[in-house]
Amino acid sequence: MSYDEMNRTAVQSLWNHMPHQPYGWHDGTAVVGMAPRQVSTLDIPEAWVAPQLRRLIRPFAQLRSQGANPGPELEIVDREQYRLVQAEDLRAERFPNTFICTTCGHFTRIRPGDDAPACPARHGTLIQFQFAEMHNCGFLAELRPPPCARGCHAPQQLHNWRRLSLAQWIWRCSGCKDRSDQGVIRFCVQCRGGRITVQRVPQTSAHYPKALTVLNPPTRATYVALAGDDVRAAAVGQLIGVVDPGITALQSAVGAEDDALAKVQEMSKALGLSLDDPMLVPLLEKARQSDVEGGTWRAQVEGLGLSPETLEVVGDEALALTLAGAAAPLTVDDLEVNPPAPSLLPTYQRYRQLFDRHHLADVTLLRELPVAYVVAGYTRLSPQALQRTRSGDRTTWFNFFDPDKSGKHPMYGKRSDTEGLLVQIDPLQIVRWLVDSGVVLEAGVTDEGGARRWLLGACEPVVDAFNAPGHRITAAVLGLVHSMSHRFMKALAVRCGLHADSLAEYLFPSAGAFLIYANTRSEFTLGGIEHVFRFDLADALEELDSDPRCVFDPPCRRSFGGACAACLHTSEVACERFNTVLDRNMLFGTLPAPAGWTPAASDGVTWRGFWTQ
Repeated sequence: MSYDEMNRTAVQSLWNHMPHQPYGWHDGTAVVGMAPRQVSTLDIPEAWVAPQLRRLIRPFAQLRSQGANPGPELEIVDREQYRLVQAEDLRAERFPNTFICTTCGHFTRIRPGDDAPACPARHGTLIQFQFAEMHNCGFLAELRPPPCARGCHAPQQLHNWRRLSLAQWIWRCSGCKDRSDQGVIRFCVQCRGGRITVQRVPQTSAHYPKALTVLNPPTRATYVALAGDDVRAAAVGQLIGVVDPGITALQSAVGAEDDALAKVQEMSKALGLSLDDPMLVPLLEKARQSDVEGGTWRAQVEGLGLSPETLEVVGDEALALTLAGAAAPLTVDDLEVNPPAPSLLPTYQRYRQLFDRHHLADVTLLRELPVAYVVAGYTRLSPQALQRTRSGDRTTWFNFFDPDKSGKHPMYGKRSDTEGLLVQIDPLQIVRWLVDSGVVLEAGVTDEGGARRWLLGACEPVVDAFNAPGHRITAAVLGLVHSMSHRFMKALAVRCGLHADSLAEYLFPSAGAFLIYANTRSEFTLGGIEHVFRFDLADALEELDSDPRCVFDPPCRRSFGGACAACLHTSEVACERFNTVLDRNMLFGTLPAPAGWTPAASDGVTWRGFWTQ
């Protein structure tokens, strides 16, 4: 095989050209990625992504270990036996190195660097046989023919390999013409945990990258300011309004010590100064204020009664929301103060009216949003920890990339800048919608702060990206946020110059918010979302509830769960939850049943439309 070059951006390589990932070369040859020769340290602290990593890996580790212990995968994270790096080059070798004659079925395996061989029967040059063995444990290997039962050492022939059923594939010895009793399906030689699958490569099921999306992460130099134990609790304090918004206020809250006054008094003794010294009076007053303020926000966050596990998940969401909101934000107030042209002022005033109509607290443009993508590992055959098949359930293993010379597993990532719209839903309206729909009987809240506190106490954290939450209120809030996000994404795509699949979402269900950002996987920002925010946001908002129908209604609203490929579904590249927990009934209300027919309402709930309540 000749050596050639294929140029890809660092972001593209994360999804398509990772080690152990089969993919197609430009000439149609199938190859498999190898570890890059050169990597550089990614400027993100490993400890910053550790909580997200644990949530990503935990379902695989628990299912593999059957809950008896945390599993070796989580131990790698807890011991920080990984490092975040950026691949500076791409490497691959031909895979599989099996070749077949399309005429007689002559099957052979060659070394990776050898050229394609010729058929012994003079049928011409053999073609690459692009089928490989794979298993949920991560096993990937070339198809291996069985030895001849008569001891003949002649090459094997593979017949019927073009048929879809693997049971019809037949091995036959080219010398004695004896048919083998062994088929192409065998037990996995790596884990001994079941039969392998034979599939063509490359294809998506052969390699599922398990990736994290990190919004505006700190650098290794700035991480210290956000490394306190209370940073997530302080972010929750920002969410409920007891800590001022912004990164600076977050850092101040984390750095505030409850015994600041005692420290100043201790310092005065060390310096031999009296407490009424003019130099100490301002410090003493500031310390007293710090103690009061610090104790207040901590006490109120503790008063929410969140468990440590819940506080970690909710705190991560709140922290990501704070960091995203600090990415060069531009609000409607900013547009009204400094409009591009005076004639646009009525348009911006209309924005506010549409916010009220759709029960939105605010929509903010993030002009310079740093986003980091980190591929922590991969799975085979299924992206979920438990793959359900007709032949039974299969456990999927999470696989790290091979450790480097330092003994740590590399996790490949890339920081890039993009733009996005941060949409925050009015929490009080969410609570009223839950009450009107009969999900809860009464909440007893009358203001935004009380609504946020109630939602944090009533909902469970969302940690599973594949399945709907089992908790009734959590599923309702997540469904509302997710459905609105997809509706917003489609309305935005029409006007920003990007296809809906080139947009992506980041959900903040605990905060009742979502982020739509450009996910072009390129190295530049197009600027289309900013154009929509400055000039066309009103039309995009008008489109949200202009037509509640789907071409497959009424079955879509009544029988398909209120979402399908024709209305709310988007590409899995764009959707954070793989098109689960979506329902237009939440936005527009449950359709009335036709006369003489009483369908079962989803989860026993007749939804009151959020945009029609």
